[in-house]
Amino acid sequence: MKKTRFFLLGARMAPLLMLVMLAGCSSGLSSVHGKVTFQDGTPLTLGHVMFQPMDKDNVFAPRADIKSADGHFEMSTSKPGDGAPPGKYRVAFQPYSPFPGEKVTPAAAFDPRYSDYETSGLEFEVKPGRNEFNITITKRGETPANK
Repeated sequence: MKKTRFFLLGARMAPLLMLVMLAGCSSGLSSVHGKVTFQDGTPLTLGHVMFQPMDKDNVFAPRADIKSADGHFEMSTSKPGDGAPPGKYRVAFQPYSPFPGEKVTPAAAFDPRYSDYETSGLEFEVKPGRNEFNITITKRGETPANK
């Protein structure tokens, strides 16, 4: 009798368990990619793009590594290239450091104001689905074109 009761309980729970498993597969993240270039069109080929959520309820801070000749990046939250939660973000950059824990070189190719969320002036909204952000920044010592 106990085996039958356990089997019936398992059979009744299977649809619920399947629903929970399917819900877990949906991450709620949106694809975010783009390119970072300077005003003259040359790409930033090494660096880190960091997103800081503006919504206090969003606890995720996605980031991306730029390690390509064309300045391409793809945001990651939990695993490489998985995207970012929808919402508004401030954006900052860090110079590329090839080894974890290695001190970042202070002489970055980009203007130092982009190293701080408060001074970068860059904000983007990630919407559900696919997002492409092509970001133009200034080089160290260069005057922005729109000023």
